[in-house]
Amino acid sequence: MSERPLYRVVAEQIEARVAEDRFGPGTLLPAEAVLEQEFNVSRITIRQALGLLKRRGILASRSGLGTFVRPGATGRSAMRFTGSLREIVYYAAATRYTPVARELVVPPAEVAEFLETQPGEKVFCFSGKRGWPSRDDFCLEQIYVPQLYGQRLNNSRLGKSPLFVQLEERNKVKITEVEQVITAVTARATLARTLKVKERAAVLKAIRVYRLLDRRVAEVSVSHYDPVKFNYTMSLFLE
Repeated sequence: MSERPLYRVVAEQIEARVAEDRFGPGTLLPAEAVLEQEFNVSRITIRQALGLLKRRGILASRSGLGTFVRPGATGRSAMRFTGSLREIVYYAAATRYTPVARELVVPPAEVAEFLETQPGEKVFCFSGKRGWPSRDDFCLEQIYVPQLYGQRLNNSRLGKSPLFVQLEERNKVKITEVEQVITAVTARATLARTLKVKERAAVLKAIRVYRLLDRRVAEVSVSHYDPVKFNYTMSLFLE
């Protein structure tokens, strides 16, 4: 039996059909009940698989219509790697964090989808900037946490630890998986001023989704990086 979560196996098979053009751009996917029978899995597993592909920008859904393949999905390419949560801890320890705000906000649509909030429901947003010691800031972090977990957190006392460590300690929970997607976007006016880059300059956007053992999302971070001041380096070793 595969050690990977079953929903990921299903998601990969659906993604393969998209890549092979069996599900072309704009194609409406079969109903969840049909996919449930085809893959011989539960309805929850199907929904988790579809949700993962939506977050990757491969699928989308419309109320009353269903789930369909996004236009341009077959032209997307990506590389996926696995790593350790320790890498995020090391990153936080090596950088300087400056808190900006702690507030209750209605999250952006992409974050609301991960947190599964109701329309108008507010969550805590912890904003801050990161930089190398004695250098300019290279990153704006906006971390969204459900009120259940966020009310015990304070980013003004973050120190050298990432927020998820504080979230675990103060809520007696354990983060077991983080999914990260990095894309290139253009900087709008407010972000450009914060990072001290030109408006509409290319920046890196990283979305990290922190999940508990039961698959609930406890935290979503949206970080924007100035690629001139920051680069992402990965070392791969022979097993």
